[in-house]
Amino acid sequence: GFLVKEQITNAIEILSNWNLKVHLGKNIFSKFYTFAGNDEQRLFDFQNAIDDNSIKAIFCARGGYGTLRILDKINWTKFIENPKWLIGYSDITVIHSCLNNFLTIVSIHGPMPVNFEKLIEEKSSLENLKKILFGKKIKYIFPNEKKLTNTVIEGKLIGGNLSLLYSLRGTKYDFNSNNCILFIEEIGEYMYHIDRMLHNFKFGNKFSGLKAIILGGFTDIKENDSPFAYSLAEIIKETTNNKTPVINDFPAGHSIPNYPIILGQKAKITISNKEIVFEQG
Repeated sequence: GFLVKEQITNAIEILSNWNLKVHLGKNIFSKFYTFAGNDEQRLFDFQNAIDDNSIKAIFCARGGYGTLRILDKINWTKFIENPKWLIGYSDITVIHSCLNNFLTIVSIHGPMPVNFEKLIEEKSSLENLKKILFGKKIKYIFPNEKKLTNTVIEGKLIGGNLSLLYSLRGTKYDFNSNNCILFIEEIGEYMYHIDRMLHNFKFGNKFSGLKAIILGGFTDIKENDSPFAYSLAEIIKETTNNKTPVINDFPAGHSIPNYPIILGQKAKITISNKEIVFEQG
């Protein structure tokens, strides 16, 4: 979606305070119907950020819809030669999937500049994003409210927005779940759509071989006039392997906090009686 400068003023200030030099894409404030410029304009800015060796990290200013339309037009040659951080979530899942699953390059599922203002007071999301950018480890600790069995889980972290992962099924950007930890989040979907997508994953053996499943924010999930018969927990239980640990309410996605995580990189999850510890880096 398109944006105006006021939406990212705070982000520019914060990033500058981190001693980062902020370079705005030529077309960042363009508008083409609901898009932030037409496909050619958005591709131009993204390709330029990839090809410019002086740029060390690419922040996608916001999500919405449209990344899928330019995905097959991106030339990754210079990115492969000179990898850099790619930061975003939601619609940016399609780029994460390309990097993690097709090019085997890691990326950051985390806050975008348009979200920074809402995260200033909460602090920890942006503090941890800064940690990752500057090469430090991250560690998140949560209460073990569901009384999951004590264990230590290690595996490559993959995933992103459920609808976008679903849209890439059967393509070269699709994920291989074997020995991985799958993170999924969603916003504004009907419960029956979620049921359909998770059953698709089940039928495609996407839940087979997983070390764990992490459920991020499932925000503003909608019901029809007649409520859907099953809850998210019930759908997850029905579609996944009962032996696979499921970690609920992980604060990442369309939520506050929105903790950054590194997709394509190994993660360690330690479950004890009282708490769950998530570590990366």
